[in-house]
Amino acid sequence: MPTVHPAASLVPKIIGPGQGKSINAFGIPMNIMLRAEETGGSFAALVAEFAPGQGPPPHFHHDHEEYFYVLEGEFELSVGGQTATAGPGAMVFVPRETVHAFKYVGSTRGKILEWGTPGGQERYFEAIDRLAATGTMNPENVVATSREFETEFVG
Repeated sequence: MPTVHPAASLVPKIIGPGQGKSINAFGIPMNIMLRAEETGGSFAALVAEFAPGQGPPPHFHHDHEEYFYVLEGEFELSVGGQTATAGPGAMVFVPRETVHAFKYVGSTRGKILEWGTPGGQERYFEAIDRLAATGTMNPENVVATSREFETEFVG
């Protein structure tokens, strides 16, 4: 859980496309736009770019809410037993402990803006990126890393 800082210590930021920190988690290019430390712990935000068929299997988080805003393309989204196909401008709210999944169903590439409250989810994606970079990406390490970051896959 990120440390919350007094508002007086927060620094205004403008982050343009391509700025932030680029990582690749689960084969999905991501750009971390704002880290928890930069928002006083209140949230973290990233943009993820998906190829056709990509997306996470059903899972849930114990420690944060998650929000998705579709920037480009069409996604099949499932949250709390509801399923819909959504395009640019659609937003999804996922309360903690709620099973959710999504898959990019477009024919080119799709993008979403994802943020979590409180912040910290970016650290999970960085840890997954490190597994791939070090050649230690295997089911056991993914499950252990996911548990460490309060994420569980179902099914």
